[in-house]
Amino acid sequence: MTSAFNAIMLILGVALGMPSAALADEVPYVTTPTAVVDAMLSIARVGDKDYLFDLGSGDGRIVIAAAKQFHARGVGIEYDGTLVAQSRESAAREGVSDRVEFLQQDIFASNLLNATVLTMYLLPEVNLDLRPQILFELRPGTRVVSHDWDMGDWEPDDRRVVTTSEKTVWPLTESRVYLWIVPARIAGYWRGTLKGPDGEEPVVIEFAQRFQNASATVWHRRWAMAGSGRIRGNIVSLGLDRSSRKPGSAPLRFTLRVDEGRIEGEALDGRERFLLRAIRLVD
Repeated sequence: MTSAFNAIMLILGVALGMPSAALADEVPYVTTPTAVVDAMLSIARVGDKDYLFDLGSGDGRIVIAAAKQFHARGVGIEYDGTLVAQSRESAAREGVSDRVEFLQQDIFASNLLNATVLTMYLLPEVNLDLRPQILFELRPGTRVVSHDWDMGDWEPDDRRVVTTSEKTVWPLTESRVYLWIVPARIAGYWRGTLKGPDGEEPVVIEFAQRFQNASATVWHRRWAMAGSGRIRGNIVSLGLDRSSRKPGSAPLRFTLRVDEGRIEGEALDGRERFLLRAIRLVD
């Protein structure tokens, strides 16, 4: 087990700009307080259909708690073989061995594709190193929870501050819990139709995206609508300004679902219904 002193020194190393690759090989083992474990599972809304992966699982407490409290399945990924053995013993003692497993692996070499929830208590630079894998390999809607450390300029979808007296590293009296929902990747061009009270017409949609924030232009034959929105998993909430076609009108607010190269949804304006459908154009 890495001592609290070594953990603090590694954290200071991040602040002083030490290379992240060196830190990724030795993320310190610092236990997560019970109140923080509960907050991490709560903010992710873990349930019995979930498959939770914990990176740097230590003594296995997060995975075991998810299985015991919410009947979720879980995988703990830990580099230290002694901690893996301890976790397996704890799971057997708590009666959840049939729902969890613990693997001795490098977190960067692990297959996370099946995760519906990903939890971690790592280091700031390690979080950033993991960010591309999280964004490009995990399915849209996967919930990602981090204890104390954020993801840089990827803003969390939710956060909580948890008071605790169990911590052995800074800050000693409280923890921060962050939640991100992996967004669908929608940037690029889409071709489809917009159907409204005046009929159906072809459109081309251009999406730009920065994490869960998006902007769009919907090109019609003679006019265009532009706007912005937010992505939560595979759901896009998008407001489009149509004043160039209908001066003084309120924006159309679409709720769109993304699924395997297709996007579809509707907006309501009083009694008028607008249906937008499109497929992704491949360059």
